[in-house]
Amino acid sequence: MNEKIGGLLALLVALMFAVALGAYDTSSAATADQQVQVSVQEAISIDVDSPVDFGNQSAGDTYNSPNYDISNTGNVKIDLYVNTNDTDFRPTTENTTDTIPIDGNYRIRSNVTGSFEQLSTSLLKIYDNMPKASQGSGTPFTWTTQQQLTIPAFTEDGTYVITLIYTAVKHNVQP
Repeated sequence: MNEKIGGLLALLVALMFAVALGAYDTSSAATADQQVQVSVQEAISIDVDSPVDFGNQSAGDTYNSPNYDISNTGNVKIDLYVNTNDTDFRPTTENTTDTIPIDGNYRIRSNVTGSFEQLSTSLLKIYDNMPKASQGSGTPFTWTTQQQLTIPAFTEDGTYVITLIYTAVKHNVQP
């Protein structure tokens, strides 16, 4: 009789094990999707080689500046504008009274037109849709340009200065 009870117990354990396996059905799993989002902030940034020096030149002629670079160091495509802070180059040399008017005398090479364009105190677009810095490496996009200056005849000797102001805005956004 002990053998029957032992056999019955073994059968009972086997049946419970079989029932437990059947109740644990791995095909009855559930899944859920989760959307993950991040917003990257806009970073508009430029770098300009400075200063630009036309060197020691004679009055009465037109000169090109050395080439210089303007770099988009930001993470958005930009439109680049430039304007002057004054209507004339002003002398820094003591007792010099002449100025060099920019109207008709001072130009910058434009990527938009491919030629030299007149500078003024108003914004002038000189690059349309400048590429952003490279993703990952951050290598800036660099554009090389130059300026052109006509020094009026009989301009008094001395050193003259003006400031160019570069303005970068996101492409197709008005400054």
